[in-house]
Amino acid sequence: MFTGALPGVAEAYGRRTSRAEAVTELIGQALGGRAGERLLGRLGLPVSDDTIVRRLKARARSGVVDARVVGVDEWAKRKGLNYGTIVVDLERRTVVDVLDTYDVEAVERWFSAHPQIHTICRDRNGRYAKAAHTGAPAALQVADRFHLVPNLRETIERELAVHRAQLRVAARRTSRADRSRDCVRPRDGVRQ
Repeated sequence: MFTGALPGVAEAYGRRTSRAEAVTELIGQALGGRAGERLLGRLGLPVSDDTIVRRLKARARSGVVDARVVGVDEWAKRKGLNYGTIVVDLERRTVVDVLDTYDVEAVERWFSAHPQIHTICRDRNGRYAKAAHTGAPAALQVADRFHLVPNLRETIERELAVHRAQLRVAARRTSRADRSRDCVRPRDGVRQ
């Protein structure tokens, strides 16, 4: 532990050098907690997954929140058991805030506290739609690209299911026409 500050090298009472902290933060942002812990351990910088997540959360909250276009999604603290909410500034591609819950009222309060937000990119989760509608009623809500593909797929599947019988008949006709074209018939008066 460093008891005195060494500007550019280590913070006072810090446990790691400034460079090790920067590497930890970069790996944490790229990989998250557990994967970051494994990689940092192999690099000789043992840091727990909880410490990585705690530092990412502290860094996210210390940032200036003047985002106008945000993405909101849930993240798993313990998959299947505990979920939180992450808010990302989509123009700067940085984490703005990490909420410990994905409770509708908490997300509503967050949106209400940030009236400068004019566009919210979200998944198809109804809880975020409600939170955005109530907490930021003037904001435009858009679906993120990742969730547009499932929307398109589901719409196409529903439409195809409605017309399934007609499609089968058309497929049989096309297949018969193709087979008859493949059969070469000699023309009248022409020997082969």
